[in-house]
Amino acid sequence: MKIGELARKTGLATSAIRFYEEQGLISSPARGANGYRHYDERALQQLRIVVAVQNLGFSLDNIRRMFSDDGACSKSRTIEQIELRLAELRALELALAGQRRDIEALKRVLEESIESGRDPMCPTLLKAPRRRSRKPVS
Repeated sequence: MKIGELARKTGLATSAIRFYEEQGLISSPARGANGYRHYDERALQQLRIVVAVQNLGFSLDNIRRMFSDDGACSKSRTIEQIELRLAELRALELALAGQRRDIEALKRVLEESIESGRDPMCPTLLKAPRRRSRKPVS
């Protein structure tokens, strides 16, 4: 199938398909005499897997590691990547829980300040708990 048909079947832009191909996430397609790419069903399945796990927050590097050298999705490699993603999610949940506690505490301080008539300008924000620098989520 040509790239346009593959795009329709996956809901992806043709540029996204080319990008995934460049990134090694789908097998390189055969090319016809006219130079057009001709994708097979395997490419369709690979793209569906890529899109599904990317929607679950997996990075392209993690997704790449789910595939064997022959381009097949490896169950054991996928489980390894799932374990890593679950660890990332647990760490994120802990960080978010801490932020929630700090924000709720700050809200209480500000509400008490409003009720008591003290600190009308929000200087209590300067006393907000400081968190360590956040690690960017990839």
